Formats: sequence, structure tokens, C-alpha cells
Amino acid sequence: FLDTSGEPLSKRGYRKIPLEAPMQETLAAATLLAAGWKGDGNLVNPMCGSGTLAIEGAMIGLGRAPGLLRSNYGFMHLKGFNKPLWEKLRKEARATAKKSIQGRVVATDISREAVETARKNAMTAGVDPFIEFGLADFSETPVPEGKGVVILNPPYGERMGEIRQLEGLYSRIGDFFKKKCRGYMGYIFTGNFGLAKKVGLRTKRRIPFYNGEIECRLLEYELYEGSKRLKQGSV
Repeated sequence: FLDTSGEPLSKRGYRKIPLEAPMQETLAAATLLAAGWKGDGNLVNPMCGSGTLAIEGAMIGLGRAPGLLRSNYGFMHLKGFNKPLWEKLRKEARATAKKSIQGRVVATDISREAVETARKNAMTAGVDPFIEFGLADFSETPVPEGKGVVILNPPYGERMGEIRQLEGLYSRIGDFFKKKCRGYMGYIFTGNFGLAKKVGLRTKRRIPFYNGEIECRLLEYELYEGSKRLKQGSV
């Protein structure tokens, strides 16, 4: 067979400084698309880590083709590679990108290192002017007025002691959704279905994903505003 990619396509070319256990770029984009993010509302990403979800969200909102930052693909070394045509296609892809995002993209993390790393990765991706980064506990993340998507990728926990600690975290995420995110669609990406029940809200959808070999779910919550009450219950 012919390797036309070289490095995996998940490597977009902007994440020069990954943190521990970062979400792959392609997985981040897939979760955002599954959440219906198109750039026509606000995108809020607490616990942003190295910024992958926020960066991919900004790229989707701007209509930027993924992988434009990569300078090397396997097919470029195959006989018959048409470099002028390739450069023409890249130029056309750049020309179709928008100048701005209709909504706001907000990303926060409690770790100063994470925020600085995310900002640097966003600069490399060329989307830093479109993302509002902040240092904050997830529960203190500013949520813009209006509607949109709020999405978190909290830790799953592997050892028993970790899971006990994370139960409180997932419960707090549910409180954050109820108190600060009304009118939004809420999403949690997790590989621990037991912890997901601690959120205390009924899911509208449970979208299956795999993170490597880990079976995961993107949990969707409709966070009503006004007179509609948030639905209590388990996943």
C-alpha cells in the first residue's frame, strides 16, 4: 500500500506544546461537529488544557481547512505529485476562510501553564485573536449572554482514589451548567460512565466515541432558560 499521509492526519501542525494526555485534534473537531458547532453562536470551553477544543472550534467557525499548517504529507513524495496544483488548492482553501466568527470563543483553565500553552498553540494556528483565554476555575468561567455550546473534557480517573475525588468534580459541573449556562447546549466528553451520572442532569443524547481504545461518550444536555426547568436525573 501507499502511505499518502505520512504522519497521522490528526497532527494539524499547530500543537507544538502538548500537555499531558491531550485530546487529538481530529477527535476535538469531531466532538464539536457532533455538538452542532458551526460558529454561529458562542463556544465556551472550561478546562481547556492545551487549547485543542477551542482552537478547533475557532477554525471551524472561521471555515479554515484543517491541515493547512502542515508542510509535509506522504503524497508529496510520490511520483506524479503535482506541486503547482497542490499550491493552487491550498490557495483556494485559504481564500474561502472567513475574516471573523459570529459568536465568541471563550477558553479557561485553572492552570497558568495550560492557559499559556493554549495561547501559544492558538498563535501558531493563527486563531489567537478569536479566542478569549482566561485563568479560572471552570465554575468561574465567564459565559457570554445568548446561546451556544459549552463543552468540557474533564479527567476520567483510573484509580479508585481518583474516581472518588472526581465524583465531586462532575457534580460541580452539573451545578455550573444549571447556574451559569442556561440557554446553552452543554456537552461533556468522558470515558467514565459512572462519573457521568454524578452530573445530576438528564442527557438529551449520548453520542458514542472512542479515544484510542477507550470507549467514550459525548453527553449532551439541553440547558433550558426562562420558565422551562432543567431536567433532573441520571444519564
